[in-house]
Amino acid sequence: MSRMLDCLVSYFGLVDGEDGVPLRYFAYQIVAGPGPAEKWGVAIIRTLAVYDERERCTSCQTFHVVKEGGTVAAILKALRYLDAYHEGDHLRKVPSEIRWL
Repeated sequence: MSRMLDCLVSYFGLVDGEDGVPLRYFAYQIVAGPGPAEKWGVAIIRTLAVYDERERCTSCQTFHVVKEGGTVAAILKALRYLDAYHEGDHLRKVPSEIRWL
């Protein structure tokens, strides 16, 4: 039986406001679980917070599926997706450890 995984990943802008809080931020939770076959894995990305609702990632609702590597490969695929989505935005990435649920 495959176990579920999750992690929190945040992206922060490089410019802080007067209070020291970054002016831009995005926070996501990635949850991964077993897929339809033994070696498969699936992951979803849930947007937890954004500095501006107009910047919300609507394409992050994508279902990330892998046919090899199970839940670990699925969560890594979703992380790569977020990195690609924010590429060029000049943000600092801060991921948590991946944990078993």
